[in-house]
Amino acid sequence: MNNMRWSVKALSWLLLSGLAGGVHAQTEVTATGVLDFSYGRFEPSGLYREFRFNHNSLSATFVGLTAKHGLDDGWTPGITLETFIRPQEFKTGRRDNDPLLSRNAFAFLNSNYGTLRIGRLQTTLFDTTTRFNALGNSAAFSPAIRHVFTSGNIESVQGDFYWNRGVSYTSPSLEGVTTNLMYAKGRHEQRGDYSGASVVLSRGLFAAAVSAQNVYVYDGINDPTREATWQLGATYNFGIARVFGLHTRIRDTGLDVNSKLSSAGVSIPVGPGSLLMQMGVAHAIGPAVDRKHTSSAAAYLYPYTSQTDLYVIAMDDRVRGQTRGLSQALGLRMKF
Repeated sequence: MNNMRWSVKALSWLLLSGLAGGVHAQTEVTATGVLDFSYGRFEPSGLYREFRFNHNSLSATFVGLTAKHGLDDGWTPGITLETFIRPQEFKTGRRDNDPLLSRNAFAFLNSNYGTLRIGRLQTTLFDTTTRFNALGNSAAFSPAIRHVFTSGNIESVQGDFYWNRGVSYTSPSLEGVTTNLMYAKGRHEQRGDYSGASVVLSRGLFAAAVSAQNVYVYDGINDPTREATWQLGATYNFGIARVFGLHTRIRDTGLDVNSKLSSAGVSIPVGPGSLLMQMGVAHAIGPAVDRKHTSSAAAYLYPYTSQTDLYVIAMDDRVRGQTRGLSQALGLRMKF
């Protein structure tokens, strides 16, 4: 917590310094955000259904600010401060124990040699997972996001998809190929190392990526967490439809569980909008585990204006041995 408070103070000081210097230098400040607000029935497999408002049915709701200062020879330092918002509860963060700046909080340096970031960062694995599935970063309805990140440690990866005390490097694009490297250090009570890397290829109508992540956590008391993850993703735009594919393997030696997670999706122009469909299958196997999880989702997205989308979305969620879950929601998404 002390480290997070220090980071917030340091980053805030940098922002104010940049604004003060903007009178005599080339400083740019931009505000960004997404408002995703929906109402519907939410029922993951094995849990009770509830009817409620939601903030991340199609995209996560957040607000943020980026300040950057242009220097000679293409060098650009700056900071980005972002937080998730739960408008239905008038609270920040995805949950109550999230930090104040729950999405991103980092200082960066752009140059012709790439981009360096330091602070609270989104993981490379989460980035590739959202790129290569039809429902993007929909935490509530995307089968890929649900299986890889939000279905518990037995099936999904250990830890969050945002890391504190992190540093990352993104290379310049070389003929459509970009390399991303990331490292973070665990908190004092959760001593450990977090590392990730990805290589993304984007050429015309085709894009693909390979991503890997390693997590080691040891608090000095409990058995250590040792987990290795790798992932392949691809997408191609055929014109009449864009298809997506994603395959993830998770090896958790601490829990002695292997997980195989695959998903496929498609985005099809239909009338004035788009039909998005995705299916995912996850299988976690170990000496005491044999879990199969299947999720299917579909959405229709109508662009009401250039910045506002209306949508209807649904998911069928099934875990073997548990009750079936059916979720549906009607909502809007505004970008600014």
